[in-house]
Amino acid sequence: MIDDEELFAADLIGRRLLKVTTAWHHYADDDPSLVHLWLHLESLGPVLFHTPSTGLSLRADQPHGPYAMEEHGSVSVIDDSPDVPVTRFVGQTIRSVRQIDYNDGHVGFTAGLTLQFPSSSIRLLGLVDGLLIAHDQHLGAVEAHLHEDVTLARVMQTSGSCPSQWDAWTTTGQYLYLRYRHGEGTVEQHPSEDVDTWDGGESRLWTSWDDGTDGGQIELTDFLVTAGLRLAPDAEVRTTPPIDPKA
Repeated sequence: MIDDEELFAADLIGRRLLKVTTAWHHYADDDPSLVHLWLHLESLGPVLFHTPSTGLSLRADQPHGPYAMEEHGSVSVIDDSPDVPVTRFVGQTIRSVRQIDYNDGHVGFTAGLTLQFPSSSIRLLGLVDGLLIAHDQHLGAVEAHLHEDVTLARVMQTSGSCPSQWDAWTTTGQYLYLRYRHGEGTVEQHPSEDVDTWDGGESRLWTSWDDGTDGGQIELTDFLVTAGLRLAPDAEVRTTPPIDPKA
């Protein structure tokens, strides 16, 4: 991996978290604020999460040392940082990376990412020129403007086993391809269910995990829980009709 190389959310999926490094801005008598976060990922190296203005930027980057800022305090860098919630996931593999959007009716932008690990998930947000980690934390009025496209309005099973797979559409109309085979589950985003549209820039991996069973069948409910997806209360769900052995 090349330093300063731009990375994408899908690059993080399937990588084990090895270590966390943080950079904190100290200014006057205020509490220090988190400005940079490096996640050291297996086979990928250190990945810098930072906020150019709003939202998050990801790039390959080695942690730097502490430094002073003229009239703006100083920045300290802590390796193996124990004071951020993401450290609880060290040793675990990133199973899913989901986009978090912000829209208050006037301004809309990609605000951050949800990283899902086997034990639970964590949100990394860049809202106002700073990095905010929100794990099991309600952000008050801001929450009404944050959205993850994880609610399914329509699901159609296309194969019952070996693999178990479904076509699915979120409440915003995004098409997802759900698949489980050899114990591995994946969620892929594509422009539509037409496979001829799957090679463009709108296609990407959302989720990948391996449960170690080498199985080829899974119930939709179990798949959705593991993938971090859910059904809308009025969701349309169609299952594959049973095969008639006499046919």
